[in-house]
Amino acid sequence: MITIKVNQEDHHILEHVTLQQFVENLKIQTNGIAIAINNTVVKKTDWSSRLLHNNDDILIIKSTQGG
Repeated sequence: MITIKVNQEDHHILEHVTLQQFVENLKIQTNGIAIAINNTVVKKTDWSSRLLHNNDDILIIKSTQGG
């Protein structure tokens, strides 16, 4: 097990999990979100190849409409 931080909350996950797998497990809508790991934005096309590592700091930002 490894520990990652997602939007300031600790999560314990198995090793060798990709960002894509983690997002799918969260069951969140992926349209209109951006994800940064350790202050670096990860392109959606790279989610399936980006493995999560112990102590990764993940920020998930959802776009909102306003005006």
